[in-house]
Amino acid sequence: MKRIFNIYKKLVLVAAVMFGTLMTSCTDYLTIIPPDKIVHEKFWQTKDEVNGMLATSYIKLISTDAVSRAIVWGEMRADNMTFPANYDNKYKYIIEANILDDNEYAKWGIFYEAINYANLVIEYAPMVVDRDPDFTEGDLNVVLGEMYAMRALCHFYLVRTFRDIPMALVPAVNDADLPTYEQVHPIEALKLILADIERAEAPGMIMESGSFPKDKDDSNYGRITRNAVLALKADVCLWLAAFSTYYEGESDLVAAGDVQRYYDICIESCQAVIDNMDRMFIDKNEGRPIVNDYPYHLLVNEGRVEDLKKTKFSSVYNDIFGFKNSSESIFELQIDDANARDNGGCRGIPTLYGIEAGGSKVIVPRKFLDIYKDDDLRKFSYTNISPSASGDEIKDDIYIAKYTAQGSPAQDYRKADSFDANWIVYRKTDVLLMMAEALAAQPAATSEDFKSAFEIARVINVRSRIDSTDIKEPLSEPMDRSGCLSLVLDERARELAFEGKRWYDLVRKALRDKSTKDILFVADKLTSNQDVLKSKMSSIDGLFFPIHIDEIRYNKNLKQNPAYSDEDSSVEMN
Repeated sequence: MKRIFNIYKKLVLVAAVMFGTLMTSCTDYLTIIPPDKIVHEKFWQTKDEVNGMLATSYIKLISTDAVSRAIVWGEMRADNMTFPANYDNKYKYIIEANILDDNEYAKWGIFYEAINYANLVIEYAPMVVDRDPDFTEGDLNVVLGEMYAMRALCHFYLVRTFRDIPMALVPAVNDADLPTYEQVHPIEALKLILADIERAEAPGMIMESGSFPKDKDDSNYGRITRNAVLALKADVCLWLAAFSTYYEGESDLVAAGDVQRYYDICIESCQAVIDNMDRMFIDKNEGRPIVNDYPYHLLVNEGRVEDLKKTKFSSVYNDIFGFKNSSESIFELQIDDANARDNGGCRGIPTLYGIEAGGSKVIVPRKFLDIYKDDDLRKFSYTNISPSASGDEIKDDIYIAKYTAQGSPAQDYRKADSFDANWIVYRKTDVLLMMAEALAAQPAATSEDFKSAFEIARVINVRSRIDSTDIKEPLSEPMDRSGCLSLVLDERARELAFEGKRWYDLVRKALRDKSTKDILFVADKLTSNQDVLKSKMSSIDGLFFPIHIDEIRYNKNLKQNPAYSDEDSSVEMN
């Protein structure tokens, strides 16, 4: 690799030299690590080497392969993306749920590569404490905390996408290790993921959020710190609750009370993140007057109502996606323009969303835009719709501007040779809306819980509307569970559009409902073949990806998702 992302540069310097060729050498399943002799005798001698391997795991996660999959897996099958006239078949097939087991996005190798680097650090870093006096037990604990969380995050991407996955919990140093990984039930996988998270959050095992100097936001938000671990824990518990609801009464892995317990942990973890971020906000503004302090210390859109009606300018968009590393950030993978230009390894976002409002592999269905009111500034920041455009005046394809536009409304697009948008994994409104979902979905939910969930969604919605004094509440109280969950899910769709969340939200809803019936509206984005798409989405199995044919050939322990029948498969049966 020619250059390394700035935040990870110091960490990876030594390892990049020693393992330069290694970082681009892999099978389709896991990276081939140097033989035992090299691993044990020539490496794991110094603190720099440990940090280099840690950084390599981050770099795998920020690669084109990883980020493009985060988008494809988490968004492309949902209602907010469809294909343009000059489509690429591999994306068209995914959007239409016509996914074969040879589609390249059915490959999961890049996430197992990141996992394997984490496993190597977990396995071998402890011996460096005795070899390098500069590498202390405290240093080791922080590194292990990050790598347990990294392993959990990568496995979490995989279980949400493929459901039945192998859990790689030991390092692989040669091909002989690969067949030992067997698929596990999704609840078992999520429990193992949660165990890694609990290891990471133990005292002394992870950096506290905001522990870097105040002027080092790329470090505070570019490394996995406590808030990121807590956000991940909340997310995992939302899915554990959903899967437990789906399998309740059908699997010994679900015990009485599990669903409520997982929602309780989710709510507790979200509240811990919010409390930590409130303290960080107050600390960062120490000695300065806090002007226009919005609920939950969220950023507020600046400007007079009269001006905003004309310009559709969103300072919130600029802070979060233009300037990056905002006060609402929890964890975002760091990219700078030099590395984006010189290193082809961080092109995941422009690969899918294009540059300069063109060349995108996907477009936004017009029907999806109905979810935004005309005075919602996000509509004009997240897409390339002109501030003056309305209704039938919009003739051309609508492109995704989130990440690609440096400013609001969508303008000053990032160029091909300077694409420096960070990929955001978690931010504050995501966590707030996870808490709202858990409050409303929990079996023990009360009318007060529905009101709290409603208030979270209302606050996030109002801050993006031009004139909050003219906003009518979307639902009257008291609300029932269904109405409240619909409100929260819709607000997640508006707020987090194109961030790798929407399809996962819909799958989670289907699991909770034990039916895909209420997410079949996704098919409305197509101008034809809607019935075919609905048929493909008719079973829970069909909401998950097939395992790539190459993975099954490499690992004979793998079994294909039953939704992908023999006649639709390219696997040669003996």
